[in-house]
Amino acid sequence: MKKNLLTVFSISAIVLVFSVFSFAQENRTVSSGASKYVISAEAGGVNYLQGRVSIARKFGRSGLLLKGDSVKIGDRVSTEEDGKAEILLNPGSYIRLGGNSSFEFVDTSLENLQIKLDRGSAIFEVITSNDFTFAVNTPKATFNVVQSGVYRVDVMNDGTGKIEVWKGKAQIGEDEDATVKKGKTATVGGNDVAVAKFDRDERDDLEQWSRDRAKELTKVNDRLERQNLRSTLISGFNSNSWNLYDSYGLWVYDPFWGGYCFLPFGYGWSSPYGFGYGRDIWGFRLPRYIFLQPPPVYNMPTNPQNPNSIARTPRARTNSDNPNTTQRTNRAVPPEATERITPPFRQVDQTNGRGRTNDTGIDTSDSFPSRATQPRVIVPAPSSGNDVQRPGRP
Repeated sequence: MKKNLLTVFSISAIVLVFSVFSFAQENRTVSSGASKYVISAEAGGVNYLQGRVSIARKFGRSGLLLKGDSVKIGDRVSTEEDGKAEILLNPGSYIRLGGNSSFEFVDTSLENLQIKLDRGSAIFEVITSNDFTFAVNTPKATFNVVQSGVYRVDVMNDGTGKIEVWKGKAQIGEDEDATVKKGKTATVGGNDVAVAKFDRDERDDLEQWSRDRAKELTKVNDRLERQNLRSTLISGFNSNSWNLYDSYGLWVYDPFWGGYCFLPFGYGWSSPYGFGYGRDIWGFRLPRYIFLQPPPVYNMPTNPQNPNSIARTPRARTNSDNPNTTQRTNRAVPPEATERITPPFRQVDQTNGRGRTNDTGIDTSDSFPSRATQPRVIVPAPSSGNDVQRPGRP
């Protein structure tokens, strides 16, 4: 009898141990798969939809727009009365489209980002600098964003364009003297321009939704897992998916949240709304060859309609730290070409200065973003491969 009981007990224990092991393995597999991130440095991702939103594609099948779709140059996105859409621009910037509105991309490059707003209303949360321009074209006006900030653009029934500068500074057309500063609105219908003040304390549904989204996205950034994202960043860099000269940072898809958030290259940055980012590229202990990558070659302007536009040619990447890294090949560069050795995010640091905002309003300072101190870059020692701390900067 005792022998039978012992046999039954032994079998039960084995089954229990196997079940626990299998459950642990299953949980570990699910957790591992769910924690993998996706990174991108391109514009056009559909990050949020509400109500009915459609797309008329220049190439491909048109129809309803879905979250996760990609909007290309020439594709027209349209919302119905109950519709809202958040589309990713260059990393760190967003367009948030209101109801009864439509827009399309004219150019998605970092150097010359252009949007065409045909009708309705849109809010733009934008990071930009002197050498990397952003323009919103309406039927009767063009608004050039001069500084990082928050902007609302409306198109009236007759095609007249209106811009409200919640933070930053905009320029009307090519006239450098026709600027619109924070707290001002400009209505442009052909040659007729009217500038006035507006109350930034009064927000309608579109404006409040845009601000709430900005706050939520910085919280998603705070929750990014360092170790899992570190592996994704290294893998993406080695496969030429990103580098410090391509943008101000990266779009990171968080599978737990189901959308993209911004990972800045700059240290101590805040969003244009003023909400601080808890994660930046400096907190992931990346290998030193990433930060020592030679700058790309920048050709002189070739677009007569945009003298600030430049064409980039990546330099060949040669590093002894990572012999498996994919090599880049230089193209012929004309004699008048120049090298821009400062990464775009450092240009934003230098041209916009410092400044954070609080959680009670749009901003408490005219500057963006902040870089309070020099970061401590953690790099592997060349000889041993062990991590050591060294003061550094991009």
